[in-house]
Amino acid sequence: MTGSIRQRLDEAMKEAARAIGVDGDMPDLELARAKSADRGEYASSAGMKLARALKQPPQQIASRLAATLQVPGGAARVEAVGGYVNFRLTPQWLQELVTHVAAIGPRYGATDIGRGERLQVEFASINPTGPLHIGHGRGTILGDSICRLLEFTGHQVQREYYVNSDNTQTRRFGASVYARLHGKVPPEGGYTGEYVIEIAEMARRDLPHIEQLPEEEAEPQLRMYAMQKVVEQIRATVARLNIRYDEWFWENWLWEKGLPQRAIDRLRESGYLKERDGALWFGPALQELEDDGAVHKELAEEEDRVVIRSNGQPTYFASDLGYLLSRFEDRGFNRVVEVWGSDHHGYVPRMKSAAAALGIDPAKLVVILHQMVNLKEGKMSKRAGRFVTLDELIDRVGSDPVRYFYLLRSPDTTIEFDLELAVAQSNENPVYYAQYAHARLANVEATAVEKHPRLPEQADVSLLVEPWELDVARQLAFWPEVVEDAVRLLEPHRIPYYVQDLATAVHRFYHAGNEKSEHRVVVDDERLTRARLELCRAARHTLKTALDLMGVSAPDRM
Repeated sequence: MTGSIRQRLDEAMKEAARAIGVDGDMPDLELARAKSADRGEYASSAGMKLARALKQPPQQIASRLAATLQVPGGAARVEAVGGYVNFRLTPQWLQELVTHVAAIGPRYGATDIGRGERLQVEFASINPTGPLHIGHGRGTILGDSICRLLEFTGHQVQREYYVNSDNTQTRRFGASVYARLHGKVPPEGGYTGEYVIEIAEMARRDLPHIEQLPEEEAEPQLRMYAMQKVVEQIRATVARLNIRYDEWFWENWLWEKGLPQRAIDRLRESGYLKERDGALWFGPALQELEDDGAVHKELAEEEDRVVIRSNGQPTYFASDLGYLLSRFEDRGFNRVVEVWGSDHHGYVPRMKSAAAALGIDPAKLVVILHQMVNLKEGKMSKRAGRFVTLDELIDRVGSDPVRYFYLLRSPDTTIEFDLELAVAQSNENPVYYAQYAHARLANVEATAVEKHPRLPEQADVSLLVEPWELDVARQLAFWPEVVEDAVRLLEPHRIPYYVQDLATAVHRFYHAGNEKSEHRVVVDDERLTRARLELCRAARHTLKTALDLMGVSAPDRM
């Protein structure tokens, strides 16, 4: 059984379409999960999709397809309803799937979609000017789960944190530390949190005589020292969430290697850079101004469109040009995935334009934007020190609920983090619900071994005939396509949706034994116990794999 059952049914349907006379390009036959159980597990509007090509009524086409289709392995029965072709997975195939999943274990669903593609995922990369707050946690967890999915499907992934070390905010941070070192209030726009005072006192201890230097000499040293301390704290915070980075890449390394200048020289030679008002501008901004007149003048003159300011100082856009070359040329990544907050949405087309101007396929620069996270505590401000840190949230609810709740919504929706629900030990808490399902499966396996120390080595899965048993198997059948879709669309939130469905089937399977003792996993009949134990193992492996991809633990006891 290779690939998802959806993929195999789709291929069989296309072969049947060719057999009944479809030539040339094959339209998308839109095979998807059926919207209602009475239509089976999958449905395709193939009759409507092929009506123009075959010049026949949709019902007739669907009937011909149903009669022609050769479903591999007898996996499904085929029915034509109106212009639709419906597929109903057969009990025998579901039973065989249980054996297959139990044998493969945690690697079930781990297809080689990536084929060793070498790519980088750069995520979080918050300015190192203070501790991570709850808003930063979303991009961090989202990026990590994207990496886990890509690694699970055969991609060669490098995880990177880009440390912005030379911009307006970091210089204000350095100036704030300098002010606190001398017992003064930080400058306007600076950072006033208590952590700035703590860093200043550490600098007094670790950098002898730093307070005696004039500000123009002390500030760069204090800035670098303070950023390193913040990066150390960020490392510790993400480690609590079971997140690691392969590289902490500092912005100043780009300038030490001359990469921004190389990018600037290339863009200048190709005509994308022009001087104006003493500054160096990236060409597309000037083109907008020339083509559309004064309406877009303000847009064209935004600071982040400038590469080199009139005072000779580079902008962060200049560093980003060098960073593109670093990743795509110097380090040779085939694709780069960026995880940014939604407030950076305007920067996406600009970076893609820059990539194209540098000769890099912009399609290989993939940007995932995510919305904010809200707590009832109020507005967050890192500069003013009024924020809830990610560490505080982890202390309050634990790593597993933080990761689970952050992944539970699509990135384009705002999260309202419910602290009370996150710590509740009830079925309303999706983390508890999923982990309890795994613990129940582990528990019945232990009980089975105690009661039947010599169970049959092979499971007779044909004994799995109860609806709730086949429902668990049916959820197992969906897992490979969930992984495929999550990887193809870079949407990890599909995983907790699936976990909820599988956990629901597991709890229903378990409760059937509470209602009638003959439906328990462990019964007097050793053959039946062994068959149900096989189902438990298959479900437990799959549930644990899904939780692992979310970075959430799968406890054996609760």
